Amino acid sequence: MLNKKKLYWFSQFFGWLIYIIFIGIFNILTGNKLSSELIYSLLSIYLIGLLTSHGFRLIIVKLNWMRFNILRLFPRILLGNLVSGIIVYFLKLVFIEIIILQSFEGIKFIDAFADIMNWTFIFLIWSLLYFLFHFITNYQKEEIKNLKWQAAKNEIELNKLKSQLNPHFIFNSMNSIRALINENPTLAKEAITQLSNVLRNSLLMGKQKLIPFNEEMKLVNDYLGLEKTRFEERLTIIKNINSTTENFLVPPLMIQTLVENGIKHGTSKLPNGGILEINSSMSNDKLMIVIYNCGVYHKNEKSETGFGIVNTVQRLKLLFGNKASFEIKNENGKVKTILIIPKETIL
Repeated sequence: MLNKKKLYWFSQFFGWLIYIIFIGIFNILTGNKLSSELIYSLLSIYLIGLLTSHGFRLIIVKLNWMRFNILRLFPRILLGNLVSGIIVYFLKLVFIEIIILQSFEGIKFIDAFADIMNWTFIFLIWSLLYFLFHFITNYQKEEIKNLKWQAAKNEIELNKLKSQLNPHFIFNSMNSIRALINENPTLAKEAITQLSNVLRNSLLMGKQKLIPFNEEMKLVNDYLGLEKTRFEERLTIIKNINSTTENFLVPPLMIQTLVENGIKHGTSKLPNGGILEINSSMSNDKLMIVIYNCGVYHKNEKSETGFGIVNTVQRLKLLFGNKASFEIKNENGKVKTILIIPKETIL
């Protein structure tokens, strides 16, 4: 694609060339012969128009007219076009009527006024095309700038949301291990080893926007191992993971957070414990994750941490827009969480 400077000169040369070709054809059709005087006159008009319009552009750039709004710019354009029309009239008078045609008989006001107005109108068209091109170009630049700003803002929001996850996860995991220390020191040591694996993986994942679903499930399995050690027979885990979903990209720690919420607000509050079930499948070329946990979901109940579900919804919105969806509801005596993530991602 031509850069702006080359495009400007191409438009100047080609635009004025079309104009004098049109004038030449009009003269021939009205009975004038293609004489040397006509050719020299057309060439003079070409050069005068080219140089005058370029001089007008230099004034626009020098005085930085692009900074003005339309109300302040419009009178300047009209005045500039009128001055350009007057300049062209007198240059034509000198080069064409006096030097080339040698037919100067004085200035007639009515003819001069009509010629100046005609050239003013021509420069008005030139100005409209010139400023329209720059307004469109500047608008595109602003759009790109806004998109970059929005992307930077989204990046900051995502980092903020991810920074909330790790302290939340660590706090709850340490509580699980603390409960094991007196009950079963051996299992507590194993849990610490599991926790170190979980923390290492979660820190590595936290640096990425999206990770493969199977990598997220490794973290979930480690976490569930910790919780199974803590709750023993009170926690029953069921997993139905479709192998075709393993390569989908998901936000790191998102599924782990949903599983953690399910246990925290379900199994941990029930005297006899409960069941946590994780299912993954494909639906309309999208990843569908369905999580069941025992208990009752209270929509208006405020989370102890201040995020969780809100965090999940915000991250999905930032990463996928309206292509992803999240829903949590009560169904058949259980809490059902549905997460749908598109195959197309921002990566």
